Amino acid sequence: MKVLYVSRSHLGKPNPFVVEQADSIIRNHQVQLNHYFIENGIFKGYIKALFQLPNIIKSSNIDIVHVHNGLSAFVVILSKILFFLPTKVVITFHGSDLNDKSKRKYSLFASRFASHNILVSEKMIKFLKSGYSVVPCGIDTDILLEYRDITRMQKSWNDNDFIILFSSNFERKEKDPQFAFEVVEAFSRTTDKNVVFIELKGYNREELTQIMQAADVLILCSTTEGSPQVIKESIINSLPVVSNDVGDVADICSGVDNCFIVKKDVTEFVNRLAFIANHNVRVRRRYPVIKKYNNTIISQKLFHIYNEALK
Repeated sequence: MKVLYVSRSHLGKPNPFVVEQADSIIRNHQVQLNHYFIENGIFKGYIKALFQLPNIIKSSNIDIVHVHNGLSAFVVILSKILFFLPTKVVITFHGSDLNDKSKRKYSLFASRFASHNILVSEKMIKFLKSGYSVVPCGIDTDILLEYRDITRMQKSWNDNDFIILFSSNFERKEKDPQFAFEVVEAFSRTTDKNVVFIELKGYNREELTQIMQAADVLILCSTTEGSPQVIKESIINSLPVVSNDVGDVADICSGVDNCFIVKKDVTEFVNRLAFIANHNVRVRRRYPVIKKYNNTIISQKLFHIYNEALK
């Protein structure tokens, strides 16, 4: 079986969760898998992909195109229709592509022509009537918890430094960084700790693991989410979480200690940060996430979907 993964990436390489999902499929199943990147999310990038994909699909005899994100899927489906491509298309919708009204119409159009649609959260079911499965993106759960002390020492963080990670980069408005800054500022006024606030931007997998284990808490305050990988990653790395109830966060955190789901209110967030700072807590019950989101389990579900699509 030959599979082509299509995803957005301006860096010329897949996002880490896409790499890990693809690698798990290759490792566990008889699949030849390659990647294609839509390098720009603007009009030129999509037009380039529209005309490049048919040649790649035909020359490589691709059986399945698995595309991540509804806007990218719109381009793939349009290419399939215009160039009469027989290749099956499987789409994974990640949340914003259906939750955002401006993107939803393109995503829903693509979904109608896909062989199968994958939703990463049950909260997204309301958008599709049939032809879908709920399969969250998995993670690499084989993580050693050995980097906290050495990373803090390398960064010259002492016991009085309280490191807060933001769930994404500060440019992504749907992550509501303004609210996060208000929370951090309010918390800083109530604590003797030296508060350091860091955006998650530009880290590779190894660096992300290290900084998550070295940090003290991650905050997520998004206006919209699907099944956020960053929450799963935090729990696997024993990093406490404070988040509003958005997307699949509550489900991911179910059964996990020191993973706080609160009302999106500055005081609520500050109170949880104070508890974490005063008690120096870490996540200890990681097993619910390991059991549910292990990439090996997810790859089995995806391989089954591919086989069904080819039938």
